[in-house]
Amino acid sequence: MAAADGKGGGLRRLLQVGVTVAAVVLIARVVDPRATMRILGEARVGWVVLAVWLYVVGQIMSAFRWWLIGRSVGLGGRITDYVRYYFIGMFFMSFGPSTLGGDFVRGLYLAEGGQRRGRAFNSVVFDRLNGLVVLVAIGAAAFLIFPGYRGLAPEFTLMFWVTVAFGGALLFGWLLAPWLVRMLLPPDHRLRHFVEVDLGPFWTDRRMLLAASTVSFCFHLVQIAAQWVVSRAIGVEVPLSYIAVFHPLVSAVASIPVTFSGIGLREGGYLYFLTKLGVDQASAVAYGVLWLFVIITNSLLGGLVFLASGARLPALRADG
Repeated sequence: MAAADGKGGGLRRLLQVGVTVAAVVLIARVVDPRATMRILGEARVGWVVLAVWLYVVGQIMSAFRWWLIGRSVGLGGRITDYVRYYFIGMFFMSFGPSTLGGDFVRGLYLAEGGQRRGRAFNSVVFDRLNGLVVLVAIGAAAFLIFPGYRGLAPEFTLMFWVTVAFGGALLFGWLLAPWLVRMLLPPDHRLRHFVEVDLGPFWTDRRMLLAASTVSFCFHLVQIAAQWVVSRAIGVEVPLSYIAVFHPLVSAVASIPVTFSGIGLREGGYLYFLTKLGVDQASAVAYGVLWLFVIITNSLLGGLVFLASGARLPALRADG
């Protein structure tokens, strides 16, 4: 089984690399790489440093949200531990083996010692779900609050309704999930068991839900601000309101695991949305590449945290 998993993971990574290369080549055929490199070479270092710093602040906020979730169900650990695990998870998300994702690594660290292993991993799942729900809700709200952007392209109207519908469905599904699984699924269904038993405790603490969702909202605002800073670094005028519209969509697309770390999908998304606003193609791709640089820099910081922590991963199975 392990060998099969290894072969499957290797094939998956090979396909990701292939799709990544194809996406990058396709973008390079549309956009002049030399113009993009020139823009990146002229980027204002101070703005880039500020974008990296804002991203670090955002990850610390995410770790705080995870700590709130873990504490509500009796998981131990100091908030500094959660921050450390979060940054190590970022490193493995970008540079780890295909079979060892960043979220899985976070769960391993939190569950080290074999105590409440299932609840530790489920806290990671719930943390990720909370962030996704709030992100999509922000995108849907931005489409509603700033209707002027719908006129930039005919297909924006369809995106508007899809985003609002998906955001609304995700939000209500999130809030009503325990009730929905009881109404729609038989008692022995695996999904019902997962929601009611494994994730159930996370829904019962309403104060934690409100606090975690508030932190998620602030985190995504920091990410939007960081992206605005990236636009200033290359001298492009992109309103914060427009970033609030496209950032959730591009983030969702880039998270689809068909390329390596979202490379190609992310830049293609920025190329599409920014050119609709009148940004030239080379600057749009430079924006995406610079944002990738911010992400990779933070992931490398996570690698330094991993080295400072002894460069050791917790055992997959507890002793005994």
